[in-house]
Amino acid sequence: MGLFDIFKKKGINPYPSSPVQMVGLNSALVQNYTSASYVTEGYLGNADVYAIVSFLARKSASIPWYVYKLNPGEKARTELMRYKQLSKGIANRGAYEQAIISRKNAYSENIIMGTPLARLLERPNNYQSQDQFFENLFGYRYLSGEGNVYGNDGKLGGQFSELNILPTQFLEIYPDPIDLYNIMAYKLQVGEGINLPKENVMHWASWNPEFDATTRAHLRGISPLRAALKTLRMSNNAADASAMMTGNGGAKGALTPRPLGNIVPNFTIEQASDIRRAVNENINYVDNKGKVAVLQTPWDYLNFGMSSVDMELVNTLRLSMHQWCRVFGLPAVLFDVDTSSYNNYQNAMRDLITNTIIPMCCQLRDELNKWLVPRYSEYRDWE
Repeated sequence: MGLFDIFKKKGINPYPSSPVQMVGLNSALVQNYTSASYVTEGYLGNADVYAIVSFLARKSASIPWYVYKLNPGEKARTELMRYKQLSKGIANRGAYEQAIISRKNAYSENIIMGTPLARLLERPNNYQSQDQFFENLFGYRYLSGEGNVYGNDGKLGGQFSELNILPTQFLEIYPDPIDLYNIMAYKLQVGEGINLPKENVMHWASWNPEFDATTRAHLRGISPLRAALKTLRMSNNAADASAMMTGNGGAKGALTPRPLGNIVPNFTIEQASDIRRAVNENINYVDNKGKVAVLQTPWDYLNFGMSSVDMELVNTLRLSMHQWCRVFGLPAVLFDVDTSSYNNYQNAMRDLITNTIIPMCCQLRDELNKWLVPRYSEYRDWE
């Protein structure tokens, strides 16, 4: 018997309309550590983060998902356990071949088609195909550390008619005031807010070592951008500086009139303003890049900044890309044009599949089997 079944017996609305009703006396909620900054400043504001996350999401979503029926008997269940363990470490020698054998012994050979569960996986909702749905899900998981799915059952408690991805930056969690690891319900902060029952949400989160008995921060996944916050700032600042220099952002210094003999020229505020405007229009403007400028009198220049050579912006941007690859578990060779020969690229792609994408898919497989399959009671032996 589930939590909301107990609520029904006690006369409590299992689909509450207020946060207080959702969590009882404890109205505290767990929010994401930076709200939507990992989306606006990370994915949408950093070319390296966008390239890596979108690449990982597309590659992960390219793996198809099917429904298989478990063979009867204890041997099949034993082989199923072996298959699940072997599939998580196929990089080990001989593990892939053993995993194929165990899968053949555990599952029926034919893919199950035409059932409600199979049709739901094939077309999760009316506006997304399977690839689009899983690309969205994996994208949130790689970027924010969480992949959350809402199953719409029409508030009837039966089978899901559609699956929808929940944006992590707008999803709030209501923790159990008694159990440190239990979640009472969820709320999607869109408009006036949409309350979501716990049983209708698949909360697929990464491990978070930030244990906090008050805020329950450990119930949320951790975004890689949190660990690489300094790298994000360095990368964004370097990109901004490079764009300004490319667009002739102006001299980082000041002009001072050169003394003529013992006479030091002085300018009024109006004259200084006219000089500044002339310099900006005739020298610093983008269309004037590379042109020769003419000044009427001798001037000295006080340099307040460093040149682009000193700043080594290109090296900084390349370094940040390598750091991003390490943070997201991606071989840097895939994005390094200097060393990406065909053999290096093939080996890097193999390492990416075996060390990053397959373990992530195995996690999602176990989450879907735990959350989705029990809704289809006639298929409890199906996976």
